[in-house]
Amino acid sequence: MSKSGLTQVTVPASASNYTQGRRGYKICKITVHHMAGVLSAEQCGKIFQEPGRQASANYGIGNDGKIACYVEEENRAWTSSNAENDCQAITIEVSNSATGGNWPVSAAAWKSLVNLCVDICKRHGFRLTYDGTKNGSLTRHNMFANTNCPGDYLQSKFTQLVQEVNTRLDEKVVTTTNNDKSYLVKVTATALNIRQGVGTGTAIVGCITDKGTYTIIETKGNWGKLKSGAGWICLDYTQRVNTNNITYTVKPGDTLSGIAQKYGTTYQAIAQKNGIYDSNKIYPGQVLKI
Repeated sequence: MSKSGLTQVTVPASASNYTQGRRGYKICKITVHHMAGVLSAEQCGKIFQEPGRQASANYGIGNDGKIACYVEEENRAWTSSNAENDCQAITIEVSNSATGGNWPVSAAAWKSLVNLCVDICKRHGFRLTYDGTKNGSLTRHNMFANTNCPGDYLQSKFTQLVQEVNTRLDEKVVTTTNNDKSYLVKVTATALNIRQGVGTGTAIVGCITDKGTYTIIETKGNWGKLKSGAGWICLDYTQRVNTNNITYTVKPGDTLSGIAQKYGTTYQAIAQKNGIYDSNKIYPGQVLKI
C-alpha cells in the first residue's frame, strides 16, 4: 500500500469505484478537482464508499485543510473522466469554502494542497508544468469532460500552484553560520509522524502531537533527525525557530513575510537586519540574515 505521509485519515473507497493498478503507466501528473461543496475530508470520502458510485479520488482535502486518502497511489482512481489521465495522475479533491460563485477554497485547504503536491512530486520524481492543455503534468477535469470542475477560483490559481510547488522543490537546506549544525523547529501540524528513517516508506515509530519545539541535528532534503534519537520528521510541517545565525538565499516568488513566517520571526526584523526599507524590494539570489 502507498500513500503520502501527510495523510491524516484514511477513508477507503469502495472497490467498485476504482481500478486495481495503473496498467503499467508511471505516475507523472497531478489532477486537482473541487468538491462542489463545503465538505470535510471524511464527508467526501464517504461518498466514494457508496458501491456503484463509479467515482473516487486518490486524496481529498477538507475545508479545514485535513488530508484524507481514499484510493492508494498504486491504484487508478476514477476521477477525471479519462482513463489515460487517471492512470498517470494522483487525483486530489479539494473542498470549497463557499458554494457557488467562483467556488473558492480556504487558505488552509490551499496550504495543504501545496504541501501534498510537493510531497507527490518529490516521491515520484517530477515537477509541475501547466500550459492549459492535457500535455502538462498539472491537469484539470474540464480538459477531459464538459464540467465546471475545478471551479473558476482553483483554475485561476493553477499557475500560482506550479510556482509555489516548484519553488519548494528547488529549495536547498539552509545551513547555520556557526560550527553547530543543529537548529530548532516548531511543529505546526496537529499530528506529525516520527519515522525510523528518511521518507514515508520507513516505519512510523512515534507521533508528535504537542506542536512543541524540537532540535534537529541532521537534515536530508525536507527531513530532519531529532536530537532525542526518536527518529526523523518531515520538515514541511515545521517552522524554523529564529536563532539569529541563519542565512537565507531568496528564491523566486519569496516575500519577506513568507520567509519570516517560515523562520519564526517578523518581516520587520529581517528588513531591519538587512537594511531593507521597502519590504517589496527583495530579489532572487539575495542573501538575507535572519
